[in-house]
Amino acid sequence: MFKLIMRFQDITVKEYTFESVPVKIGRRDDNDVVIDNMAVSGHHASVEKEEPNYYVVVDQGSLNGTFINEKKIERARIYDGDFIIIGKHSLKFEDLRPKGQRPLRIPGDELDRPAGGYRDTVILDTKAQQELLAKHAAERGVSLDGPREKPKKVELFGSLTILSGGTPQIIDLEKRLTVLGKSDDADVKCSGLLVGKTAALINKRPNGYFLAYAEGMKKPEVNGEAVTTQLQLHDGDQITVGNTRMTFHLREEIS
Repeated sequence: MFKLIMRFQDITVKEYTFESVPVKIGRRDDNDVVIDNMAVSGHHASVEKEEPNYYVVVDQGSLNGTFINEKKIERARIYDGDFIIIGKHSLKFEDLRPKGQRPLRIPGDELDRPAGGYRDTVILDTKAQQELLAKHAAERGVSLDGPREKPKKVELFGSLTILSGGTPQIIDLEKRLTVLGKSDDADVKCSGLLVGKTAALINKRPNGYFLAYAEGMKKPEVNGEAVTTQLQLHDGDQITVGNTRMTFHLREEIS
């Protein structure tokens, strides 16, 4: 059992408590700890278990790297009081197990606590933290928010493939707002007794596509789960509106 305390520019943003692993960290909504920042990869890092009783942090091939305290890591043990640095955020790790069940920091460990502790070197000195991240990014020829020399633009293109309950076809989601329902004006015609005229809406935004419930006795479902408010769609999601089943596809183009 452990806690992660998220901080941004010396301000505590959120606290998470976990009783099991793995714990996924990244920008996408399917992570256990979501960090909404472009310097963070979709699936950036994870906290896992290592025998006999260690917790370890594993980088998941991220663009800007994962750091424990001041060291860039690919896989490393983490101890009570250590800090995970991801992009412009830091996560303080607190081991909530009884002290007798926690592993002792091994003398000579490459992530041993620096003299003076972390308070001055990592958390309160935001400038030093940013210099550390910028140095690593410069070595790879990128910046914290993208390539350093020539910024690249990522465009998202979504589409729906109708599988059943309607005319088999592929519908490109080019409009800012796509209407799904029984209405004659709906962009995607859906069948079913309890389906509303405007059953659901798909909103195209710069950061992705979001499906929202609109009206009707039968709520739309994504991967078998009813959507009562709004949900971001990911490539391969299965959407059901009444008797109509469809697959959402997402394509990225970098220019």
